[in-house]
Amino acid sequence: MHVFISYILFTTIFTGLALSLYFGLQSIRLI
Repeated sequence: MHVFISYILFTTIFTGLALSLYFGLQSIRLI
């Protein structure tokens, strides 16, 4: 169960970083 929770946390953090990086590149491209 602990591994499952840590996996969810890691996936959430990784997804957040990927989305922020993607939108950051999109905004830089628009400017």
